[in-house]
Amino acid sequence: MMLVKVTLFFLIIVSIKYIFKFINDCGDNNIARMKELIDFTEYLQIYSCDMKMSFEEIFLRYEFKSKETEQVCKMLMNELNHEEKNNRKNFVCIMKEIMMTPDEFNKYFTDIIDYYGSAYSDVLDKKLGLTLKEMKNSMNCFEIINSERKNLNNRISLLVGCLVAVILI
Repeated sequence: MMLVKVTLFFLIIVSIKYIFKFINDCGDNNIARMKELIDFTEYLQIYSCDMKMSFEEIFLRYEFKSKETEQVCKMLMNELNHEEKNNRKNFVCIMKEIMMTPDEFNKYFTDIIDYYGSAYSDVLDKKLGLTLKEMKNSMNCFEIINSERKNLNNRISLLVGCLVAVILI
């Protein structure tokens, strides 16, 4: 009987640990999506400024790792093709729903709508460089917060697991 209780105790702790691991993985997935958007923006900077390619050509040439990033970039392409660019807030909201990235990061990425296609190549290069810098800073802040959250969740998961196991057994 004691062996069953000890086994149940450790299984409950491990189960709760996995639940918190899943929560931590969500933050890591957000960071991976942010990195891919930064990579796409760097790719956009190189190919639109140096190689003088259109956004559509760049979009078709880039190999996306996630469908969410591809969907957001396709929406960006559609937004750039529209004459009226007043759906910026709507784009930020949709981007947040799809990517689950912080608003600050989304706003920096959305800034591309304002100046892409209306600036000369050297100005566009500088503006995309500035956007990339801001996106990287935003991602680094999110990474620090996510790391602290993961450390806290790891500590809490052990305590919650023990508490639940003691209550149930």
